[in-house]
Amino acid sequence: MTNEKDRFTPRMFRRLLVPSLASSFGLALADMADAVVVGQSMGATGLAAISLCLPFYMVLNVFMHGFGIGGSVRYSQLLGDGRASDAVECFNRVMRSGLLISVLIAAIVNFFPDSVLQLLGVSSDDGALFAAGKSYLRIIALGAPLFFLSYMLNYFLRNDNSQSLASIGFLLGNGVDIFLNIVFVLWLDMGTSGAAWATLIGLAVSVLCYLPGLFSKKHILHPALPKPDAREVLSCLKTGMATSSQYIFQMAFLLIANNVLIRMAGENGVAVFDMVQNASYLILYLYEGTAKAVQPLVSTFHGEKNGVAARRTLSLGLVWGIAAGGLVTAIICVFPELVCGVFGLHGETLTRMGALALRMFGLGATFAGISILLETYYQSADEERSAFVIAFLRGCAVLLPCTILFSFFSLEYFWWIYPANEFLSLGLFLIWRFTLRRHSAAFDPSRTFSLTLRGSGDDIAALNDGIEEFCDRWDARPRQKYFVTMAAEEVCMAIFNNAFSKADDGEIQITLVALEDGDFELHIRDNAALFDPFSLQTGRIGSREKVDIDAMGILVIKQQAKYFFYRQYQGFNTLVVRI
Repeated sequence: MTNEKDRFTPRMFRRLLVPSLASSFGLALADMADAVVVGQSMGATGLAAISLCLPFYMVLNVFMHGFGIGGSVRYSQLLGDGRASDAVECFNRVMRSGLLISVLIAAIVNFFPDSVLQLLGVSSDDGALFAAGKSYLRIIALGAPLFFLSYMLNYFLRNDNSQSLASIGFLLGNGVDIFLNIVFVLWLDMGTSGAAWATLIGLAVSVLCYLPGLFSKKHILHPALPKPDAREVLSCLKTGMATSSQYIFQMAFLLIANNVLIRMAGENGVAVFDMVQNASYLILYLYEGTAKAVQPLVSTFHGEKNGVAARRTLSLGLVWGIAAGGLVTAIICVFPELVCGVFGLHGETLTRMGALALRMFGLGATFAGISILLETYYQSADEERSAFVIAFLRGCAVLLPCTILFSFFSLEYFWWIYPANEFLSLGLFLIWRFTLRRHSAAFDPSRTFSLTLRGSGDDIAALNDGIEEFCDRWDARPRQKYFVTMAAEEVCMAIFNNAFSKADDGEIQITLVALEDGDFELHIRDNAALFDPFSLQTGRIGSREKVDIDAMGILVIKQQAKYFFYRQYQGFNTLVVRI
């Protein structure tokens, strides 16, 4: 018996990390595809047109990521707490609300495209730039429901133990997007409208790939028509807005930067800016992909009140995120001229301007990645205030003043906004978090008892002693203490006796939580093959059927527990019992 090392968390993290990084890398390539092929076909004018439309993407991102992140965090927490039916209702309410908003956005932009473009900083007097921007914007806006459906489903599937399906859908959709960009823009010469149609068709392919995850009996997630609950939907959006609010700030940044760069260097300056934004996807999406691997685990562990495992997940995320993001950053900074050529920026002036901008961005990329991972961690642990603070610093409180400040200098100094913003925002957040000690009220860790059993179960007696002592400390009633101890013993012995082919290979992680309402919640995770202890059956005593002692004990637990819930999550059996 030991509790000195958690062997479950690293393995669960690795199962999520590989598909998350793969899908994020594919998404980065797809998001870059528009800029790459348009740049190759139309040069600086095409890149500038796409850049001017980026603020509209930020409007979509605010809501689709707000609903997707907040809803999936709530979904994971409900599953971690054993409330599967509530989790499914939450999913359906959030999806319905998000799609209604997407339809409203699509209608507004397509009814008033010229007015929207004027808000973005371009008018009919700009000729080819205005025409290219209008074609692109109207088609992208028309597909707003597809954006919402694709991204929100991806978030929920990752939290429903369907990360492989989510990754496959993303990769196939992105592959189609990239291929059709080449066909529509380079071969058929459809310009920015071709790039927009390629994006929407790619999203549709992703959605089709996700649908099996909603209709399979192997998964909990499925469509339903629950009663409306505006309070729950707004609560999910509030949680998600801690992260997605950064897109509001980013929209303001893009509007300011585009106008400043047009004044400084015309469409060439805006084109270089768009190249940097797109090249940054290769770096930042790797951090965000790592964050996607962190989020479901932290949300689950938070629901289990397992703070140690949640912090271990963050540490793993920082190590792997910095390794992946740092490698790509180094490649871009060493070969910036090659990156400029990929985006269709040629000539000494454009190449020199682009190389400087890329290297300046690279200086702050690691700080940006750390901020992304910290933001996801705090959001998944229900510390929305900390998540909001770091997003607010990065996207507004530091970024916008830096943008305005550096706009008074020459173009060469303008690109310093990237490292200055990331370094200062992360530093100020750490000061706020640790020096000023502005911590959110967290669950008291002393209310949690954790232990890992390894081997044949010979140490069950010592486990019982630890649980009894813990129950006494938190004033459990004698009957309650008896059944909590019995539940842990009977479930663990059933797993050891029925699920492990080799007893010495067996590992069971036990987490017991003394809830503030007086209940005790038992979380048990094991590395056996698919096995639900509550599925054990036994015959009646006195009959010819064999009496299974393990099943008899499980039957008593099922009768005494307030609720119990089993699922296989990230390759391990997970059980929740509340007494």
